[in-house]
Amino acid sequence: MGLAGQKERQRISSDPNNLNWSNDTSKFGFRMMAKMGWAPGKGLGANEDGSQDHVKIRLKDDNLGLGAKKNQSDNWLGNTDAFSRLLADLNSNNNSDNDSNNDQDSKKRKAESDSDDDDEKKKKKKAKKDKKDKKEKKAKKDKKDKKEKKAKKDKKKDKQDPAPVVVPIRNAARAKFLKAKRMATQHDPARLNEILGIKA
Repeated sequence: MGLAGQKERQRISSDPNNLNWSNDTSKFGFRMMAKMGWAPGKGLGANEDGSQDHVKIRLKDDNLGLGAKKNQSDNWLGNTDAFSRLLADLNSNNNSDNDSNNDQDSKKRKAESDSDDDDEKKKKKKAKKDKKDKKEKKAKKDKKDKKEKKAKKDKKKDKQDPAPVVVPIRNAARAKFLKAKRMATQHDPARLNEILGIKA
């Protein structure tokens, strides 16, 4: 970028290569792999030809997708043109072949399927009609049963004596309050002393 480019500041840690982590033998992963027969410096896998180092971490400082590189991004438009041409060629070849074969085959299939379709359609219509009739009969029967049950309940209610009217009983606290109020309004000193709890 040169002098005109944007400055990017980076903090460098005390261990930039993360060697303290990779060389730590007290970690769970290290101990587990050692129990399974792996030793430092050997590769992974049955033939020990796998990677010998841990996965390196790199800072991603661009807005490209994962795996994309800057030199590939410029070729995108050129690649889409080639792809669209190839797709158009394939579609035109496929359509011309299908048109000639489809005309002959479609006439044969149409004649065979018309007779089969008519029979199947009639059977399906009849089955649907039967099902619908059964549902309607069942619904009418259920409705009639509900009306009969409701009528029986109404008759039972009419035969029973009407429920006695319940007079609400005042709460004891309310009664006590009203008694105290009556005593206070009579202006009798003895009763006022009784309310206030003063001994005479």
